[in-house]
Amino acid sequence: MKIKSIHIENFRGYKDRFFEFKDKMNLIVGNNASGKTSLLEALYFCMCGKSFKGRDIDAINFDSFYFKLEMLSEVDDIEYNLFCYVDRNSDKRIMINGKKINRLSELISIFKFVFFDPDTTELIKRQPKLRRRFLDMEVTKLYPYMTKVYSEYQKALLSRNAFLKSYDKKDIIDLYDTQISQLGFLIFQKRQEIINKLSIEAQKVFSYVFENKSMLELKYMPSIVASDKEEYYKEMKKSIDRDFSFGYTTKGVHRDDFEILIDKKSAINFASEGQIKLAAISVVLATSLLYPEPVLILDDVFSELDKFKIRNLVKFISQYQSFVTSAEDLRAFEREGILEIGSANVIFLEKNL
Repeated sequence: MKIKSIHIENFRGYKDRFFEFKDKMNLIVGNNASGKTSLLEALYFCMCGKSFKGRDIDAINFDSFYFKLEMLSEVDDIEYNLFCYVDRNSDKRIMINGKKINRLSELISIFKFVFFDPDTTELIKRQPKLRRRFLDMEVTKLYPYMTKVYSEYQKALLSRNAFLKSYDKKDIIDLYDTQISQLGFLIFQKRQEIINKLSIEAQKVFSYVFENKSMLELKYMPSIVASDKEEYYKEMKKSIDRDFSFGYTTKGVHRDDFEILIDKKSAINFASEGQIKLAAISVVLATSLLYPEPVLILDDVFSELDKFKIRNLVKFISQYQSFVTSAEDLRAFEREGILEIGSANVIFLEKNL
């Protein structure tokens, strides 16, 4: 996959800008509030149909009624002209080659990308919900049909929770138990598959890119372990009395988590801040090894890394088309032998967008 260009109109601080890109590293340089992250956000929006920073409407320029994004890309020798429109009346349209898409999974099935921003370190520190969201994004990128599975699971879960509060309709709840166990087991299987792959690839990045001698691994922590749908159903039924007592479904893939371990110890409890950042970057970059020719979207990934780690990271990034923001002095990068400026497409941004 390659992104050729993007036209941005009324998006965040941008009023009207056009950018062309190279097939390898596109280094986006500028001071704070110059629009580096907003450019990455626009690319991200085009590839998955939503922002990584919040509501769509919040991305509209403060004195505008709408925003428009037009991205030209190529995937497997097929050219895709992507058009995104959002206005303050909540009208949202996304079109590929002039045809309106109805589901965001259509974007995920085409565009494969890897995303890192400074908040990604919270993947290790924060609540399980964030880790589930990260894991499920990778599942749907590898298996786009899983988007529908997740949607159906959520609907069944909401219905089951409603019935748990209706004690006069206990006989009906088994319909949802059957549906949830079938969908939940499929999600459980795919998550376990992705975790196993990521654990292997993240260790490679941790060892070779960051030259870290510690062992990095990912461990899936499901609330229900089963070998088939029938066993998943039986395990779920064991909690039925507790579910009625609490008024919600206490076990299932919506309660799962995964843990990041360094030398067999929980990173959140034992690792330093530096190790946590390297582990988070390693896990994210490991996703690039799951897909053919993904695009890398990396916001402020160089900060707090020494020159040796940055040099190795640049070598890894250079395998792909990448979009990397930096507030660093590029001349220092070149003097240290970290980066040959001529080999990258350097985009300098000023505060006046």
